[in-house]
Amino acid sequence: MPFLWVLSNLLVAVPLAGAAIAFALIVSMPQAASEGRNPLIRSRSRSVFSKPWMVIRHRISAWAFLFSGRKIMHDAYMESQGVPFYIDAPENRYWVVSSRAQIKEMDAAPQSVLSLLGAAKDLLQPKYTMRNFDWMEDKQGTEGATLIKTLRNDLTGHLPEILPEVRLSMSALFDQHYDSLPLANGEKTSSVFPLVSRAIAQANAYVFFGTELSRNTEFIKAGISMVEHTLIISDVIRLLPRSLSHPVGKFLAGRLNSGDIVYDALETLVSRRFEEQARAKLGHDVPEHKDCVQWIMNNSPKTKPWTVQRVVHELVALWYGSVHITSVSACLALLDLCNHNEYAQPLKKEIEDTEWEAFDKSGGRLFPLMDSFIKESARLNPVECMSTRRKALKEFQFMDGTKVEVGQWVCSPLAGMNLDPKNYVQPDKFHGFRFVQPDILERSLARAPLQNFEIPEGQKPSQFTDISDVPTWGAGKMTCGGRFYASSVIKTLLGLFLTKWDMQLVKSNSKQHFTWRSWIYPFASTEVLLRSKKEIN
Repeated sequence: MPFLWVLSNLLVAVPLAGAAIAFALIVSMPQAASEGRNPLIRSRSRSVFSKPWMVIRHRISAWAFLFSGRKIMHDAYMESQGVPFYIDAPENRYWVVSSRAQIKEMDAAPQSVLSLLGAAKDLLQPKYTMRNFDWMEDKQGTEGATLIKTLRNDLTGHLPEILPEVRLSMSALFDQHYDSLPLANGEKTSSVFPLVSRAIAQANAYVFFGTELSRNTEFIKAGISMVEHTLIISDVIRLLPRSLSHPVGKFLAGRLNSGDIVYDALETLVSRRFEEQARAKLGHDVPEHKDCVQWIMNNSPKTKPWTVQRVVHELVALWYGSVHITSVSACLALLDLCNHNEYAQPLKKEIEDTEWEAFDKSGGRLFPLMDSFIKESARLNPVECMSTRRKALKEFQFMDGTKVEVGQWVCSPLAGMNLDPKNYVQPDKFHGFRFVQPDILERSLARAPLQNFEIPEGQKPSQFTDISDVPTWGAGKMTCGGRFYASSVIKTLLGLFLTKWDMQLVKSNSKQHFTWRSWIYPFASTEVLLRSKKEIN
């Protein structure tokens, strides 16, 4: 993962460069805040902010979001006491709402007013990262049903068939990787995030595209690099003035071009599927496929069928989100398992008692202790500190008078809500089994060595995939349809690590991840010591 390695190692130098660029970009975005972050408190006059040095100060503050975005949003949320506030980033203003009522208001707004797709375009810059893919704004109405049905119905419904194959493939990858590592004092050392990313990418390739591409090493490597390149290109473009964004975007897209391998392979695959579909209509026998390519084709609008290019673009967008979010979440959970290794034994015991076959048949719903552990990891370190982001395509006003101007974003402060005592008991402490039903936890621990695990008093049991007032998976009609797949794959990955190896961090006190804007990302250099269970026994 060379590009993310470079990015993480440049974080020391970037603040200085960023501050210099901020001064240069003052002219590109002269808007300055004329009121406090809380729109109900306006204690500063416009005349104060009209002074040039205050404009400069405001722009530097906006650029600070790049390096401390998560802390800035968390502090502002805690100060807001549930009242809407805004955060200024270098290129835009984010309005932040956290009350259940206002999240419902946001979800109820038409896509033509508050658009998830509009925010996605800003975030991913598909003109340069996805071969000029342009989502249709009404997709979440008529055409959006295609992807929603594919993920919520087809993918989730086929999990009992999919999970055994995913586990066997992932297990073979882990064994191959372990065998390739040099042995020293009965232990082997491995980087964590590159291995996790490859495992998740391989699993996704099988589920989305079928067996052929999941076994194509060049495709998997390019697919992982494409995610990194998308993150880098899109962020650079967002920070540039419009006059520079197009030439720079074209330049970067021509250099960071791993996506070309992905697109070419998918166009070949999808074209072949279209040919098979045409032959089937003529009565010919064709292979049966159970993957997202086929389900998307089957679910696409009958009145206006999708083209090969449209199906490919949907698959690429799905690939980006699933590989990025799932691999980072899985890696952070694995690192939490190393940081809190007292949980390893009861989790191993749960797998032994339940067995993989029952887990598969349940569609990944079993393993309640592991489910709680993953949810707690995601609660304390969500990949994104904001959720339910929307872009205002038209001016929008909440019932309390908060006004979102055209082009601005509105979102929810997920990380702050996760650390709010109103939402969770002892929110700043890691309790890996806090979400387990007490009777289930008691029975499970009775079969394991005595451990002192506590569920904070008053904590409501729940599952990782549950929908609540804290929008981990989005909200309302835009709730993540692939959450059951993501949860089951993360459980599978952690379960294989637990049953194959004893793990220990090489440097237990070293920093394991960095933040950029609202994101958190693991360092690719973080290593673990692996000791094979077979060799121990």
